[in-house]
Amino acid sequence: MSKVGGALPSWYWPPGIPRRVPVAQQPLGRLFRQRFATMKDRIAVAAKDVRITYGELLEQGLSLAGGIQAAGLTGTIAVSDPDPLESLRLCLAGLFAGRRVLLADPADSAEQLAARLAEGNASALITSDGAGPAQAAGVAMVARSDLHGTFSEAGTAIRATEPALLLPSGRGLVAHSHFSVSAMAASMAAFIPRLREIPFVCTEPAIGSWEMLTGILLAISQGKPVVFGSLEQFDSGKLADFVTDSYMIIQRSQADAMLAQGRVPRVISQSACVFVSTGSFAPRWRRRMEALCGRPIFPLWGLAEVGPLVAAHPTWIPPHGHGFPLVNVSLIPIDPDSGKISIVPWEMLEQAEVGVEALSAMVGYVEPARNVGVKTGTAVRTRQVATMDHVGVVVLQGTPFDGQGAAHAN
Repeated sequence: MSKVGGALPSWYWPPGIPRRVPVAQQPLGRLFRQRFATMKDRIAVAAKDVRITYGELLEQGLSLAGGIQAAGLTGTIAVSDPDPLESLRLCLAGLFAGRRVLLADPADSAEQLAARLAEGNASALITSDGAGPAQAAGVAMVARSDLHGTFSEAGTAIRATEPALLLPSGRGLVAHSHFSVSAMAASMAAFIPRLREIPFVCTEPAIGSWEMLTGILLAISQGKPVVFGSLEQFDSGKLADFVTDSYMIIQRSQADAMLAQGRVPRVISQSACVFVSTGSFAPRWRRRMEALCGRPIFPLWGLAEVGPLVAAHPTWIPPHGHGFPLVNVSLIPIDPDSGKISIVPWEMLEQAEVGVEALSAMVGYVEPARNVGVKTGTAVRTRQVATMDHVGVVVLQGTPFDGQGAAHAN
């Protein structure tokens, strides 16, 4: 695993960007109630025919939260709706009410959804119309229109380290605390401060992926709009005022579809920054993608278990690698054979498994048995092999080497 020799690291780091930043240690419900109240007149959400201010979003969320309390929905509530705006409303309502929220994927089959709800021990599934295949899991179906009540802050006092959101992953449901979720957004915002000043474009119906969740939380924590719509919808021009100077995170599958079609939606060229969430890639793929888009593309790697981890920076986008560990993220080299932390530093290694120490690390998998072997010391194992050169550029090597590993690259 080691190189014969190596030089002392020179370690590139973007000028003016701190390596560590503090993260809010408040429950998300309380944090967002306070912040929304101070920016009531700003646009919070934009979709094709919808504009909602933060004041309106706060009012809607508190009314729904009161309904959750009045209905006696306790423990974990699940949210799943094909409209991501509805899912966001319901998620905020659950957090306002002091409940754990399971962000189910609306694309899941009936069997997959039932399994998720059972694993998360959800007491209810809330959707816009109360419809869904949840009966198999013995879960109550609740329509948004049935939730009415006066919000009470009593009973919502919880610690920031307690589980707040349950996210689907390749290995099972991941429990994130209020603190770790806040840390996802803080990491991105500190690494590229420009993201605090511009809207986030959410192009997926499921808001429970770490990519969409990070972007949404970053935007609403800074009082910026979240713009909902598919990539094709933005070509209509109705949301031009919001997407001209914005950023987005698209999936590798979306990027590959663009390459196959030989065209990109107009919003790609209009956005200030386009991240592609991807595992390992060949430099040729990167060159083809940037030539098609006519702009730089920012590779981004992360996991549901730990959020965003590695990205390129506007001041330097290495053509052969993902970029650099984000703020508040440390990548620890692990010997993939022994599972032990390497005493040899990255720049002296041919390659190693990536271990992660980050404030955004999950509380753990909801199913206790899945947590066996997840960590080596304090580092979360990713089963992803990578290299890191003497200036800190991270290059992922192939796919995760163990399909039963602790985490899976996207």
